[in-house]
Amino acid sequence: MKQTRHRPVTIKEVASKANVSIATVSRVLNGHAAVTEETKNNVLRVMNELSYNRNEVARSLKMRFTNTIGIIAPKLSNVYFMEVIETMDALLTSLGYTMIISCSNDSVEEEQRRIQVLLDRNVDALVVIPAGFQGHHFTDKVISRVPIVMVDRYIEGIKADVVLVDNRSGVREMVKALYEEGFRRIGYVGGDLDILTANERYAGYLQTLKELGLDREVEFTYIEGKMAIKDGNIAMERFLSQEDHPKAYLVANDLLHLGVTSYMIEHISEAKMGEYVIASFDYLSYSPLLSFCHYAMRQPQEVIGREVVRLLMKRLKSKEVSAYEKVIIKPELKVLKHHHYR
Repeated sequence: MKQTRHRPVTIKEVASKANVSIATVSRVLNGHAAVTEETKNNVLRVMNELSYNRNEVARSLKMRFTNTIGIIAPKLSNVYFMEVIETMDALLTSLGYTMIISCSNDSVEEEQRRIQVLLDRNVDALVVIPAGFQGHHFTDKVISRVPIVMVDRYIEGIKADVVLVDNRSGVREMVKALYEEGFRRIGYVGGDLDILTANERYAGYLQTLKELGLDREVEFTYIEGKMAIKDGNIAMERFLSQEDHPKAYLVANDLLHLGVTSYMIEHISEAKMGEYVIASFDYLSYSPLLSFCHYAMRQPQEVIGREVVRLLMKRLKSKEVSAYEKVIIKPELKVLKHHHYR
């Protein structure tokens, strides 16, 4: 037997069966006060009987808003991004908004495509964690259509509100913690300097080495790749293959940290494991389980999420265009283990 696709029930059919005008049904849908309780209940009963579903896309074209926020993240596998988005989701849901989450896969071209898809869906605003420093696709035409909040990274010259973490001061605290523990050689595992967080954290590392009178060792510096788990693996394979390698490493994010740790567990003998120490930018739920981590820099996801939602609401609710804000949040050093190096 061939299945037939059910045609959606129209507002006209609801009005006809309820014996009211289309305008009255529309008033019920939009919560208009000028409808008696009896009429409202009658219309709602008919909607239920006919299994009427309001066409949100058609409604949005008429009303000019959809109560949806488009989110673009570079990687959905990044737990830090997802925890920030989870905080935002709880707050936005309570305010009557829904999120549409999309991924750029660390590609500026893909980011441009995803922005267009979300704009075609008539989102009310965009939250973007940019894939790189290039902002040619954030044109005046895009910006004028919807408010944009950039998180974790930003692009110079773009008209958008920004929420950032103070990367440099966070790295400075971690390098100093390793120094105070007795380490004078500190390797670095980071990422492509076209990524703002990678750039800022590496700059903080270089600056602090200089302040402490320590040398940067080029052969124990990894600033390639997209800060993914495989990059942590590649970096440690390269470092540990050299005989005279450092025993302390600063790692620039949680995915690199996972890659570094998994490689070290596999390739360092149990007898020597206690000699190695990691300081990692990002403190997540599983951080205390990562064997070598003595210090982790916690980015307060709940504060970041709250600030993003505050800025979104400010833009969506206000009719006046106010100055764009750049919010910089201070991260917090978590000491997981503190053994004195010998």
